[in-house]
Amino acid sequence: MVNGGFMQQDIRILIGNLSTDVEEQQIRDVFTGTPGTVSAVSIPRDPKTGKSRGFAFVDMLNNLDAERAVSDLNGQNVNGRTINMSLVPFKKPQRKWYHFGAK
Repeated sequence: MVNGGFMQQDIRILIGNLSTDVEEQQIRDVFTGTPGTVSAVSIPRDPKTGKSRGFAFVDMLNNLDAERAVSDLNGQNVNGRTINMSLVPFKKPQRKWYHFGAK
């Protein structure tokens, strides 16, 4: 799926079993040396503590690179923990009913 010269992304990588102290750069470092480019890293955090909830999402520029990264990197060690990777559908954030009309 090409859109404006770029591959359209419809999957993302879910990384589980992360330490609560993991930072974005540590996740990006896992992907160095793999083909493709990481376009975004999202680490959901606990609102009270600010610590990671133990998982993260990684977006890559195209689906083929994401699939290759999962097969190559699943089981790697990050902060002393063996991470689990899987591909999940990319969901666009849905607007709430009260957001319609607002820009």
